[in-house]
Amino acid sequence: MDLPMTPPPSLDVRGLAYAYPDGHQALFGVNLTVGRGERVALLGPNGAGKTTL
Repeated sequence: MDLPMTPPPSLDVRGLAYAYPDGHQALFGVNLTVGRGERVALLGPNGAGKTTL
């Protein structure tokens, strides 16, 4: 029996981290998978890392 193939995600991020030059940690350990056709909204307060991501 052949199982249907699942298409690969359009975006797959694992363990993403980012620090600004001054050492401020903006992102740490971010995991995100977005499948084909899915929509994602990033919500959070100012300074939470939305734009950095």
